[in-house]
Amino acid sequence: MKKILLSAIAIAALTMTTVYADGMDDVMQSKSSKQGTDQSQATSRNSPSSKHNQAAVDQAELEAFASVNSDQLAKEIAAGHGEMVDTLATLLKVENKGLFISRLQDNYENIYTSSDMKSSDVLKNISKI
Repeated sequence: MKKILLSAIAIAALTMTTVYADGMDDVMQSKSSKQGTDQSQATSRNSPSSKHNQAAVDQAELEAFASVNSDQLAKEIAAGHGEMVDTLATLLKVENKGLFISRLQDNYENIYTSSDMKSSDVLKNISKI
């Protein structure tokens, strides 16, 4: 339960960081351009740098989740079901969660290649599947 709570706190903190960063992008943009039309604001939200920032936040959120829940995640991947693997699939934006979780279970030995795996290594191995 503590791990789930810590995970929720980490995700909330990252979400708050994203909202703050997006707000700061808008403030900086309005200072540099006094015209600030609706069209330019919509364009800025869809800019490559904004998408890059979101990808970085998504990756940080994923790594925080995997780190906080590493033990339970390993157990659930081995079992082929559970709340943590379902959440992992959601964070990875997987469309077919059942197939994804099944593939994780089938590839457990390829994901956890040693007993002292870092969560970043686990995520790298998952991305190879």
